[in-house]
Amino acid sequence: MKHIALTLSALLLWGQAAASQSELLPDGVLSTGSGDIAQAWLTRPTTRYAHGILGDVIEAGGLMVKTASGKLYEHVLPKEFVFEDRRARLFDLDGDGRDEIIVVLSSMAKGAALAVYGIVNDQIELKAKTPHIGRSHRWLNPAEFADLDADGNIEITAVWTPHLGRELQAWRMVDGKLRQVARKRGYSNHVIGSPVQDMTEIVALSDGRLALAIPTSKYDEIAFVVLQHGRFTEVARKPAGGRIVSAVRYRKNSRQLEFSTDRRTLVTVDIP
Repeated sequence: MKHIALTLSALLLWGQAAASQSELLPDGVLSTGSGDIAQAWLTRPTTRYAHGILGDVIEAGGLMVKTASGKLYEHVLPKEFVFEDRRARLFDLDGDGRDEIIVVLSSMAKGAALAVYGIVNDQIELKAKTPHIGRSHRWLNPAEFADLDADGNIEITAVWTPHLGRELQAWRMVDGKLRQVARKRGYSNHVIGSPVQDMTEIVALSDGRLALAIPTSKYDEIAFVVLQHGRFTEVARKPAGGRIVSAVRYRKNSRQLEFSTDRRTLVTVDIP
């Protein structure tokens, strides 16, 4: 009887541990979708990388997905990698009607890469990724996904080393691989040590073109950047009235963006 009780106790503890491993990170964000993937979140909190770029030293060792039919999948990383992110973004990048999962994958030795996962052969598989930056404790922050140049293909934008090089890059899925489209220095979408990652927005300009609204490298201006003929071109800048510290969002029912700065509680700027 004692043996049975110990066995039941051990099973209960194992079940609790397994459940805690699959739970959302302490500062994680649950992503929801309307396609074949209903939810995605980062799991298996770990301190094995200890970079702390997002405000703590806890990163993710796993990725969990729940499909629209309710099926659960988890991808567990080898110990030399972490997901250095707060959320797993859902977007159909290749137009096949199925969502991809986009997340920052960091190598202990080579730093961050932008990685694209999908459900393939009834499991989560890595479909494509950019090269790793090449050095430990070097990071990138995803920005927006949109057809910026109106050619029918989705561009993935992100800022490589937003506290050092501050380089905006655009990538595209081509034949199952990520191919770089454009790059331009002088922008940042993250303040070091902050949990805020969403400091960008896709906007429609008055002439109908789509643009990426993004802080400049000193966080004191909002730049409006378009993609044309494989190059980023800045079409306007708006002063922020301080140092941008919050997410950048559309102001409801207007052609304005709003955000907070270190000087004022709320700032609005007109979309050109």
